[in-house]
Amino acid sequence: MRRTRLVPHGLVPQVLVLLAGGLLAGCAAGPGSAGGCGSGAGARAGDAGFAEVLALPAPTADYAWYPGTVTAALPSVTYTGDGAGDSRASELAAVGRFTGWAPGDPAHPSLQEIDLTFEVDEVVDSLGDLTVLEGGTVTVHVSIDGCADVDRVAEELLGLDDLVLFLNHVGPEPWPPPEWVIVFDGAFLGDVHGDGAITWPVAEAIAANNAADHHPEADAGTLDGLRAAAAEERTVDLSTH
Repeated sequence: MRRTRLVPHGLVPQVLVLLAGGLLAGCAAGPGSAGGCGSGAGARAGDAGFAEVLALPAPTADYAWYPGTVTAALPSVTYTGDGAGDSRASELAAVGRFTGWAPGDPAHPSLQEIDLTFEVDEVVDSLGDLTVLEGGTVTVHVSIDGCADVDRVAEELLGLDDLVLFLNHVGPEPWPPPEWVIVFDGAFLGDVHGDGAITWPVAEAIAANNAADHHPEADAGTLDGLRAAAAEERTVDLSTH
């Protein structure tokens, strides 16, 4: 099963994501199939753009801990205490773009998966030296609601220009890892604009749905700001929060 992750250097983010029964049971395997796509989350997914579709799992996600800001999810930030061990929220922060996609193998019948080819231009931060990825490509798996228009979501993602993604690797452990997922259900996807400014469309969609849901505060508004934050190693003690 590709979702079983073997982690380099023996370190792994201790993030527990438990999807509530409403998301997993309420939708059929794909758009147009019989099931719960006519109302609720299914109906919203069918009409929504990529950011809104990726934001849908947030209300039903139960995280053991969650980085409150964008920079707190960088690989250079270590979480300790309160059962976290020595953990990271992500293993790789990289700038690049999506160049192609194919349907993937979803982890549950209520979901669809998009397998995107991500061309890596720059490794901003990583757990271990992953600069070897620069100039190459990796596969990024994106799971979406089974009722969403998978072709539209994929084409919108390919239509974005430069992106910064916070990623964890999945699957067997060749080095460097070829397969990745965007951490926290796609929330840590940044759209890098021509002037270096970064916006966080999925996090914005989560907040628009319900401000009380888990979403990172966008404390890195530029790519240079993100690079500067990545250069400073930090420790967050969860037992004091």
